[in-house]
Amino acid sequence: MPNKSTRRISFDADIATRIDLLRFVMIFGIVILHTPQYVNIADVGNGWFDLFKAFFQSAVFRCTVPVLTTISGYLLFKAGLDWDYRKLAGKKVRSLAIPFLTCNGLLAAALYLIQSKYKLPVSYQLYPFNAGTMLDGALGLTQGPVNYPLHFIRDLFVLTLLSPLLGLLLRRAAFSGLLLLTVIFWFNFDGFLILRKEMPIMFYLGGVVAIKDWNLRCLDRHARLCIVIFLTLCAGIVILKIQNTTYLRLVSPLLVWPATSMLSNTHAGKWLARRAKYSFFIFLLHAPLLLASFMVYKQFMPFVPYELYWFAAPFIVVGLLVAIYKLGMLYGSINFCRLFGIPAARLKVAAK
Repeated sequence: MPNKSTRRISFDADIATRIDLLRFVMIFGIVILHTPQYVNIADVGNGWFDLFKAFFQSAVFRCTVPVLTTISGYLLFKAGLDWDYRKLAGKKVRSLAIPFLTCNGLLAAALYLIQSKYKLPVSYQLYPFNAGTMLDGALGLTQGPVNYPLHFIRDLFVLTLLSPLLGLLLRRAAFSGLLLLTVIFWFNFDGFLILRKEMPIMFYLGGVVAIKDWNLRCLDRHARLCIVIFLTLCAGIVILKIQNTTYLRLVSPLLVWPATSMLSNTHAGKWLARRAKYSFFIFLLHAPLLLASFMVYKQFMPFVPYELYWFAAPFIVVGLLVAIYKLGMLYGSINFCRLFGIPAARLKVAAK
């Protein structure tokens, strides 16, 4: 019987670096994934740029949510947080719920005010006021929230609240539990509880790796083969214009994780890992900034090639958010940390 008191996770430096670099790379990938304009895979042209853009937006970075979800499940169950529900709930309210409500609530209010005076070409129409639409926009009750990437946080928060039950399944009947979970969520028997059906499966699989204490390096010797398989699958999606990427997403953590073994001991890998602390903040706020950047770009569209905008926008948005983060940590307060789920200890370090 595992110790029911939560414990500090201890990794060797290599595994910690690999987790951190993957977090930052996946978040940067999400920014690329959401850079306007989205083109359905069926409508992708045959030019080099069209294919290049589709390769990353319709294939490669579709792995981001499954990879991050698997890591989240692994870290939660490795720390034994599911044993202490009170600590778990308090921690996740601070680190997930408050940032989610802050970013969605403020954005929903701002969007409502803007739409009351101007026409704004976005999918969410909050004006005129409708209680159901506003609740969905601010809270994501039955569909994605107004800050659309944050459906991930919404679903992750629900999964963390379910983690004591998932932990019982993991420890008593791990693989039967996986089958049960797959049936419930894959066939949508949960209703609106979870919006992304693969997230519970990946979260639970991360828990399996943690509880069973599987060797995280067992596929490292096949790292090159894994990444070749992954990229080949991605190329196939683009070439054959495959709409359903569900199966790529399900296998992507298994194929992507070994590749980190090739980076973790390099200068580039360590540089990426050091930027993991910015990841959550970037994730929270990148979508509104990308939308704003595209609205600005449209004013210069006759003079600036779209290809230049698409390549530059992710770097500009990430660079701007990193700068805002640093300023917030340097001149901010404890409230800055609370609103964006940043551990208060970082504010103390930044102040020294």
